Amino acid sequence: MKIGKLNEKCPKCGSQDKTVKRNIEQVHFAHATTGAVVCSKCGYVFKSCKDEKEEK
Repeated sequence: MKIGKLNEKCPKCGSQDKTVKRNIEQVHFAHATTGAVVCSKCGYVFKSCKDEKEEK
């Protein structure tokens, strides 16, 4: 998800609050991959790691 889209409203509930789920690497705790971007209020999934794999 691009930075400009982070302020989009949720199509389900209209909230603009989002939570970024990340998978932290066990070897290097400072490194992580983005798992999903979800609405903090209702849980609508804006972007998941599966979407990124399909785009490549």
